This record gives sequence, C-alpha cells and structure tokens, in this order.
Amino acid sequence: MAGATLIAARGWATEQGHLLAPLDATFQGAAVGIWLKNARAAARRAVENERRRAEGLPVESSAGALSSERGEQLEEIDAS
Repeated sequence: MAGATLIAARGWATEQGHLLAPLDATFQGAAVGIWLKNARAAARRAVENERRRAEGLPVESSAGALSSERGEQLEEIDAS
C-alpha cells in the first residue's frame, strides 16, 4: 500500500505544485494527507534516533522511523 500511496502523493504534488497536503487531501481515493502526516512524524523519529546514536545514547527502537530510501523518494517529489 505504501508504494501506491507514494504514487498518489506524487500525483497530488504534480496537480498542486507542492507536497504540503492538508490532512483531508486525497488523490484518486488514496488518503495522501494522512499518509504524509505519518511520514513526517516518521522522519522526525528517524532524526531523533540519529541524534541519540551520535550522542552515544540508546535508541529503544527504530520501528516507525522513516527509511532513508523513503525520505529520498519524498525529497524527489518536493524538496521544500
């Protein structure tokens, strides 16, 4: 499903000119806004995990953190 939502996010961004979708945004039935909200939260988790690792602090779990691959895919759609 995530791959289909990434495609929907790309379509939404193409139509709107950006990837700052409101929570209720959809594209061809896919809930792009909610998915992007969750992706942003996952990106924040990934940054926090990296900060903790750099400081030598424990990271309890990487579950739910945005992968670097997915982050790159989103950056390709809209780098802003």
